[in-house]
Amino acid sequence: MSRAMRRVWRGWAWAAAAGMALLAPQSSSAQVRVEDLVVTTGFSGQRYTGNLASITAPVVDSTDGASAVVGEVGVRGALSLFEGERTRAFGTFDTGLRQYVASGFQRRDYSPQEFVARAQIGLLRSLGGWGDGELRLSGRTRTVDDRPPMPLFLQASFDEWNAAAVWRSPTFSEDVRMDVRVDAEQADFEGIAGLDQLRLLDRRSNGAEVGISLGSESRVRAFTALRWTDYPEQESFDPTDPFRRDRTLNLGASWSFGSAYLAEVGVVGTINRSNSSRPEYDAISLTADLLMPLPWYGLNLNVFGVLTGKSYVQDTDFARLVPGEEADDASIVFVDLSRAIADNLGVTLRFGWTRAETDIGDSYYQRIGTTLLFNYRPLLR
Repeated sequence: MSRAMRRVWRGWAWAAAAGMALLAPQSSSAQVRVEDLVVTTGFSGQRYTGNLASITAPVVDSTDGASAVVGEVGVRGALSLFEGERTRAFGTFDTGLRQYVASGFQRRDYSPQEFVARAQIGLLRSLGGWGDGELRLSGRTRTVDDRPPMPLFLQASFDEWNAAAVWRSPTFSEDVRMDVRVDAEQADFEGIAGLDQLRLLDRRSNGAEVGISLGSESRVRAFTALRWTDYPEQESFDPTDPFRRDRTLNLGASWSFGSAYLAEVGVVGTINRSNSSRPEYDAISLTADLLMPLPWYGLNLNVFGVLTGKSYVQDTDFARLVPGEEADDASIVFVDLSRAIADNLGVTLRFGWTRAETDIGDSYYQRIGTTLLFNYRPLLR
């Protein structure tokens, strides 16, 4: 087991122990209950285009397009740790393994393997006339073996931790509610042989968000958020302020409706400024999500899309290292057709398209693919 994986499992063990101690049941009748458990298996075919640079690839190859067949297996679940009159504790986990068989490169074919895991514990408590509060502690990890060159982009291996607190006000007149969220996050990227610069992506961040929502079945929400992010391994080239610091402002609004079908549309604007001129940018994203039953063969349709436009404030020949998950500031479209084929077994056919930045700013690749997934819930009878 790698040093990074040992660090993650030690951290998760500590978080679980601390969380269980904090959230210990107050009565002997309380017990841990599995609320949901899903085993997912599937395979997909994907096509990547974009012969671009990337700091996360240990080798350089040359191709304008690559293809991959991907097999995957995953397990996710939700736990009820404690339920009281005013307090509820819960946990969630999600793990997955993907095996790629890639072709189209000149030097050789690649077989990357990607492991991802996420765990979370949380505490919900009613505050009476003051609304309700929520505390969350989460961690996630990603490891990739035999990382391929571009355009088959896979995010670098990293460990990430997040602690968040949320307050939601009581409902005012006309179904108006206010919510406030603060969080702290740490992400550490694992350098590999010949690519120590991956540690330049390490970050420490703190954020705050304030939102106001109106309505219940049909709901409108507006929010503003600020995030302070430090990169302890990146130089700013300013002797008086030597390490990169970003400040990000988000302004957004969304409308959602739930009845026979669920629909949500939204818009988010982003302004990112830094003491280093390389990563300063402005962006706007339009989102849409629709879930509805179809009148044929028990099918359900889910359409999800994000369209993002992004521009950097200054042109520069230097690489702009961009933080975040794969497809950060991306345009994404998924179309899912799903149906139940047994009481505890469902199948999903997914068509997907992605246009996203690599870890070097203003370099975009594209991915299109088709995925077939089977979701098995062993607890259902």
